[in-house]
Amino acid sequence: MATFSALLENIRHLEKHSEKAQFLAVVLNAFQNKKTKLSKEDQNELTEFAFSEFRRLISILPTVKSYREKDEIFGYADQMYGIIMLCYAKPDEIAEEDMNTLRTLRKMIDKERFVENAIDDIFGQGNNGKDDVERLLCALTPLKDEYQKGQLYQGMLHYQQNIRNLPADSKALFADYISSEIKRYLDSEPEDDMVNNLELACDVSRYLINDTLISLLKDVLKLGRTNVSYYAAATLLDAGQSVSSDVIAMLAEDLEYAALTYELLKKHGLTGCFPAEFASPEYLAKSDMVHWLTYPTELGKQPDRIEYLGKVKKKEEYYIFRFVSHSDTLDDETKGKWLIGWSSEEGGTFSNFDLYEDYAQDTVEKTLKAIKKKIL
Repeated sequence: MATFSALLENIRHLEKHSEKAQFLAVVLNAFQNKKTKLSKEDQNELTEFAFSEFRRLISILPTVKSYREKDEIFGYADQMYGIIMLCYAKPDEIAEEDMNTLRTLRKMIDKERFVENAIDDIFGQGNNGKDDVERLLCALTPLKDEYQKGQLYQGMLHYQQNIRNLPADSKALFADYISSEIKRYLDSEPEDDMVNNLELACDVSRYLINDTLISLLKDVLKLGRTNVSYYAAATLLDAGQSVSSDVIAMLAEDLEYAALTYELLKKHGLTGCFPAEFASPEYLAKSDMVHWLTYPTELGKQPDRIEYLGKVKKKEEYYIFRFVSHSDTLDDETKGKWLIGWSSEEGGTFSNFDLYEDYAQDTVEKTLKAIKKKIL
């Protein structure tokens, strides 16, 4: 049996393309990090798998309705392109039939990703004239898929350093479009993707700020949603505007945003506005830990429970926590169990998702010493 037979067979039977991509990344990382040379048998197995999957994607892509699912397919295809690059030193080594398969899928993906491609063209290639921007915005306006519409904000944040280089009329077009979208979000009962887009729109607005956006961002704060309020507040403060103590208190009470809010106020010399009851180093470290755990690569959400264990010093000071989560990112061994994480005063927040029970001693002090010795 070739090296990857079991793994590739497992990938074939996974339902989600995002999961397929994650498993395929294991193969790429194994060889890219170790610079191990593929055997001929492994190369044949990987390329046969990749091209069979390419052909399958070509057949199913026209039937997929959700852009989120399409985006997962694109990510999976990117991982397989990486496999092809790993297996072939030069493009002319690829059989013509297989090369046609690659071209067909690439053409299909490029057609679907017209928003992302236009953003790359405008910000990456500098084709940022008024006509270029109008074509993109005219294509965006009628879209019904909120996830696809959100690719504009994702792309602009990726190219955030280039936004200020836009010609004035192009910049005004983006500002007007984002203003109209924020109004649309405010006038509706936003679902998850719309809320996410509103959060991103508030963040992007800092690079396009004008009186209309300032007024709309103040209205956003009235929604009382911590995620969008944080980015609206950050943009307003950057624009020299004030943010009410009620909004700051709301953000300080939310463990996911408290530390971010404190740092935001610190940047503007306003830490005195942060509620004193939430300003302790332990609380801010816990907030930093919770925010880190919400990353999609970690838990993807706040832990169900989190407790502060204590502080240890090893070159720098570490605040040690234990937490419980039933996130689907965890395996059966760690799901629902107490796990260990930490946040340092230098901003290093991390968890190996070690089981707390493996380090627990008869006192908290001894437990902290065990964690310091064996994990940190």
